[in-house]
Amino acid sequence: MNVEKTAGSENKRDCQVTVASASSLEVQIEAGNKKLVEQGIRQVIEETAATLKIKKAKINAIDKGALDYVIAARVEAALRSAFPSTALVEPGVSRVASKRDRPRRSRLYAPGNNPRLLVGIELHGADCVLLDLEDSVPPVEKAAARILVKHLLATIDLPEVWVRINPLSSYGRDDLAEVLRSRPHGICLPKAESAADIDELATEITRIENEVGIVEGSTLIMPIIETAKGVLHAEEICAADTRVAIVAFGAEDFTRDLGAKRTQESLLFARSMIVAAAKASGVQASDTVYSNVEDEDGLIAETKLARDLGFDGKGAITPRQVAPIHSVFSPSKEEIEEAQKIVAAAQAAEARGIGAIAIEGKMIDRPVLERARRTLKLAQELTGEGSR
Repeated sequence: MNVEKTAGSENKRDCQVTVASASSLEVQIEAGNKKLVEQGIRQVIEETAATLKIKKAKINAIDKGALDYVIAARVEAALRSAFPSTALVEPGVSRVASKRDRPRRSRLYAPGNNPRLLVGIELHGADCVLLDLEDSVPPVEKAAARILVKHLLATIDLPEVWVRINPLSSYGRDDLAEVLRSRPHGICLPKAESAADIDELATEITRIENEVGIVEGSTLIMPIIETAKGVLHAEEICAADTRVAIVAFGAEDFTRDLGAKRTQESLLFARSMIVAAAKASGVQASDTVYSNVEDEDGLIAETKLARDLGFDGKGAITPRQVAPIHSVFSPSKEEIEEAQKIVAAAQAAEARGIGAIAIEGKMIDRPVLERARRTLKLAQELTGEGSR
């Protein structure tokens, strides 16, 4: 090997690792507070090289406050670039599978190539975190990003974590081969346009699950519908496989595909189609992101519209959007109390053998009762409230 290989950057919270040929393992470290951190960084580098069975290489690391998993990921990426025949690292992660119907009011996107933005991602309270390998990662960084995401998944405990891979026609298969070894709860497929897209993804996931010892079928799928073709095929996408637990809408690519401006009117048909398809198949629907991060009032207004159309949650592109989204998709105290009255009245009527339900002289029909039960179920899952 005569050419140097580099992974990472000199940005804050990152570590730039350069690998060159050598007759033995040589490690050089540049860091602020070098006396305090050098030993720990050296240990991570040497352990990673040993895991990869690399004994001859010169490894230079420029640390900018990176966490250990970031350093390990950058070392692995540089070494595997220099030694292409090196086997993938198996993190040995154990993770409990996620329930298909768990509340997903928010899905928080985080770029899979930026350690600074990944720090503390588990602390923002999002119902699901979506580590992105697609739009936010330039092609030259795809390989290193998927390795970084794999190490993050193996290190950070998240209530629910998904990975948005690239389309299978580009980098998606390599993404799956890497990240599934760290057992994300689910895989997000961008630009889903047909049942065949979901079938192809499910087949590849199943193959890797069996290869690495993951329980078959435990990795969920979240298709993102963001083209005209995808909207028109929404029903078949949602019903394509039992792994599909939630379907998301991507408005930016959708309006670009149509040549339309992003307005509530231009998105209404697509939103309605996606919600109807999701509900018909018994899966959740998550609305598109709101791109103006400074406009909280606009975010709340659009989130309320999405809720009223039947969506179960909404995408977030910054942690600041999580709390407002949750406030809209969480039952209020008044809604919980009203739902409790309706359910109690139904139980009392059933106990007396009466089919009709009335509260204060107002008849309550079956759809209203079912909606009240869903409200109490959601409240119970989120906060423990709602039950008696």
